[in-house]
Amino acid sequence: MAILVKVIEALSTGRSPVTETKINKRDYFASDGIPKNSSTALGQTFYNVGAIFLKRKYLCMLVFIAANILMSCQDDDQNHDPWQGEVDQLRSAITSFDDIESAKDKGYNAEVTGYVTNMGFHYLNASILDDKFDVKNPEILVYVPDDHGGLKFVAVEYAVPIADLNNPPPAPEGFKGDADVWEINTEFKLWTLHAWVGMDNPHGIFHPHNPNIP
Repeated sequence: MAILVKVIEALSTGRSPVTETKINKRDYFASDGIPKNSSTALGQTFYNVGAIFLKRKYLCMLVFIAANILMSCQDDDQNHDPWQGEVDQLRSAITSFDDIESAKDKGYNAEVTGYVTNMGFHYLNASILDDKFDVKNPEILVYVPDDHGGLKFVAVEYAVPIADLNNPPPAPEGFKGDADVWEINTEFKLWTLHAWVGMDNPHGIFHPHNPNIP
């Protein structure tokens, strides 16, 4: 009975019975190898078989759980957009620009377009306008009117000058992957790329026009 109790206890607690007790052969077998008590020996056999089964069962469960975790991580990597890490860096770098006054203090003080449909107002920082794409330092910030008479940050715009519109260079490399939507602005002679990091754009994060903005 004691052996059966241990088996039931092991099954109910989830602990492997292999480590629960030490079996002394002399307790169950005579010197000639004949069992002292056949029922006790049979119970011990069942106990040992159950222990092996339970131990293997736990091992299979651990392997199954580990395999599922590994597959989940692989799925996350596959579903991860190649540009997401850079967009996260951008968001961290421009947190203070939610406030238009903070943006102006940092040099984004030239509103250059007026209000543009499906875009908004464009504030340029002329001091960083050059021929390089710097993910953390966009040349332009985009704002739209909010419900309180102020301005709400919605996007950034990267701008790279074009020396000759008749012979423009290739679009800048931009973000990782192939999701960039670079356009040539002929008025300002610029390659431009929007990134809608302050408002969702159903057409895509890098699409120049946002239908959520009137």
